[in-house]
Amino acid sequence: MGKDVWFYSLTLKPETDSPEDLAAYAERFGVGPGWLFLTGNPEDLETLRQNLGFAWNDPVLDADLTNHIGTVKMGNEPRAWWGAAPSYADPRQIARLLVWMAPEEGQRGTIGTLPETGESRR
Repeated sequence: MGKDVWFYSLTLKPETDSPEDLAAYAERFGVGPGWLFLTGNPEDLETLRQNLGFAWNDPVLDADLTNHIGTVKMGNEPRAWWGAAPSYADPRQIARLLVWMAPEEGQRGTIGTLPETGESRR
């Protein structure tokens, strides 16, 4: 992480989540380099959240923070490939999706080598 893959977590409560709070949260869970927990101006974060597609179409559902389960959005910008997975999915499944997004150099197709086993999925 932090070289080819980065994670950005956006707070849903910028009014109360300070940078220090988020740093303590990351430390508590052993988050390493390449994963940032972000807060900021509430209006800016709301615009970002909406534009990234992390919002419900129904404003009543969207206003209820307990409805936000978390989504991992991923992409390969040069290839214009984008996908998503629930944040509570099996981490191995999320890793498979990341590998799919970034095939090995010279590889044809989209399925790469799974990091935890070294086995190839085709």
